[in-house]
Amino acid sequence: MEHLTADLPKIISIFGLAWFYFWPSIPAGLALGLPPVVIVATTSLSFASGAAAVTLVGGPLRARVMRRIGSRAVVKPDSRLHRIWLRFGLIGLGLAAPVTLGAQLGAAVGLSLNAPPRRLFLWMAFGGLAWSVILTLLVSLGVVSTQQVIQP
Repeated sequence: MEHLTADLPKIISIFGLAWFYFWPSIPAGLALGLPPVVIVATTSLSFASGAAAVTLVGGPLRARVMRRIGSRAVVKPDSRLHRIWLRFGLIGLGLAAPVTLGAQLGAAVGLSLNAPPRRLFLWMAFGGLAWSVILTLLVSLGVVSTQQVIQP
């Protein structure tokens, strides 16, 4: 318990960093001396909480906006974003968001494309966990340098 209290400021820092910028939080956690399991748990929870914040508020907000302005808020069927959505769907967004858009923007994009909020959150959380495990493993084993992770 004493060790956890000593690491609490480090964990809070990594959580905050992962909330805004997922990639560098993993090498930062390793640089601070946190165990890989703690890094995976912290970054995954941070990413999931960012996605949850948007899906919890964004779902009802989107429904209200759609009632008010109707079809003007719908993504154009011939847009690139819509074609990508049709090809890869919710699973693709959930797996790609941690390394591209981030939690909050990824969830907002999913909601704008009519993804069901609960399923969107689950796939976003799974994507964050998967990438957290992969990146932590690769960086801690030295397969990927911290410079490669910080500047993708």
